Amino acid sequence: MERLVFKIHGVECSYGSHQVLQGVNLDVAPGSFLGIIGPNAAGKSTLLKTIAAALQPTRGVVYFQEEELSKISRQDFAKQVAVVPQESEIHFPFSVLEVVMMGRHPHLGRFAQESEEDIKIVREAMESANCWHLKDRSVLELSGGERQKVILARALAQDPQIILLDEPVAHLDLSAQLEVLNLLKDMNSKRGVTVIGIFHDLNMAVQFSEQLIILHKGKIFAAGTPEEVLTAENIKDVYNTDVLVIKHPLTGIPQIVLLPLAGERQVDSIHPRIHLICGGGVGGSIMGHLTRMGCTVTAGVLNIQDTDWEVGHALGLQVVEEKPFSPISKQSYEANLKLALEADAIFLLETPFGRGNLLNVQILEPLLLSQKRCYLVDPDHLPERDYTGGQVVQLSSKLQEKGLLMLSDQLGVLRVVQDIRKEKEDAETALG
Repeated sequence: MERLVFKIHGVECSYGSHQVLQGVNLDVAPGSFLGIIGPNAAGKSTLLKTIAAALQPTRGVVYFQEEELSKISRQDFAKQVAVVPQESEIHFPFSVLEVVMMGRHPHLGRFAQESEEDIKIVREAMESANCWHLKDRSVLELSGGERQKVILARALAQDPQIILLDEPVAHLDLSAQLEVLNLLKDMNSKRGVTVIGIFHDLNMAVQFSEQLIILHKGKIFAAGTPEEVLTAENIKDVYNTDVLVIKHPLTGIPQIVLLPLAGERQVDSIHPRIHLICGGGVGGSIMGHLTRMGCTVTAGVLNIQDTDWEVGHALGLQVVEEKPFSPISKQSYEANLKLALEADAIFLLETPFGRGNLLNVQILEPLLLSQKRCYLVDPDHLPERDYTGGQVVQLSSKLQEKGLLMLSDQLGVLRVVQDIRKEKEDAETALG
């Protein structure tokens, strides 16, 4: 039986009189991708610091490969374990290349110079973290996101077998987050690197982690697979937040949709009315976001039992529905058109299109003729979602000439909605 990478046994940690971790027990197998989640002050960073030998527990023992962690030299530990902190303070104007080269120090003798092999490893690490182009820049000149990539590259330059990360994508935009996490997942799956990371975003945690633990009040509240850990009941108990847990339409993994708090929705004249044309699970998350913003959200046409249909009903939205696995009927199309005409903006999301739901695209023509603001999300990948022999792509091209607007992703939807709300606020101020 392969020995454990880490065994945390009865660990307790305190800062002064305040106890942060209480009797934590955890086994980490080699090749794991373990996500640590939990609310603020749950003890996540303290647990990671304890595993990283940066903090000595007040009680209990951490074993690293069956040896007490406290008895292992820092250099020997650093040859195998790299740490990516949430914040990394660098006060001197080192170049990016110099900072990443520091990752080779555990493998060098006291006065040894970097070899060609070291330089090769550093370059590969920087290219993997997409920061080689920054090599000559001072690290003090970098943005928070750029600096985080450099710190990740420094960790990769250690050529570690274990990587510990404290919210590794906290300062990165969505594209860079996916880039970093896909890199870590690739190292985990192809090279067997053990990854232990703290995540703030639950959907990111579940997408990339094979195992999860929820920390709550210094204790492990739940541990297991994402399906076992991320239940609506667990999230309610730990985060005191109502959510809907659905299966992702493509991967089948749990997906968290925030539900509005009781009394949170205060719809008034300045909150936009938004109509979503979606299906297949692409609309669930944005439904939750828009509802929490106070928007009146409607959707259609959705087949009964579709993932977006389930989310819409859980949120109490007005949804135009069709029978399961049935094409859109004329009656449903007309109901959908009526609902969309009442909206301030209509968004056609990244759903796949076949002949059965082609009317969900054709509906945009009368809406544009009625001077409605209509948007197509992610047009670049529309050909991949068009199962009508190119009919949808051709139609969308014609609709652009009639005023159909393009958005690269769903973040653009939120920006448009915020702009509409600002317009309404300005108009109300002018009238008042």
